Amino acid sequence: MTRTRRTALALTAPAAGALALLAATAPAAAGPAPAATAQEITLAVTTSPQAAGVPVDAYAVTGVRTADSDPAWAAALLEPADPAALDPATAVLHHVAGAWEVVSLGTAGVGCEEAPAAVVADLALPC
Repeated sequence: MTRTRRTALALTAPAAGALALLAATAPAAAGPAPAATAQEITLAVTTSPQAAGVPVDAYAVTGVRTADSDPAWAAALLEPADPAALDPATAVLHHVAGAWEVVSLGTAGVGCEEAPAAVVADLALPC
């Protein structure tokens, strides 16, 4: 009975090491932004020069999330009020000098060149 117990512990130790290694290398995930941050990000998107040509009531800012790998980076979805008139878009923002700033906004390749690779992966940006 003791031998079985030692064998089980011997098998468990390498498995625990592998699990710890996987946990250490697993990418962080983006999490929903806290309410106050989501409001700041929404305001940054709706007042951004990149969105200036689109009336604010033509879209809703949704899915606001911050990168766990670097919470100074965030992404949000721009959902059109009328999908026949406007395509959905993504905004990538960076918190600089105490304010959120839209660094990229569009329908493809958004944030791919502006955000660090870890943030791109974390926010699941399709680059």
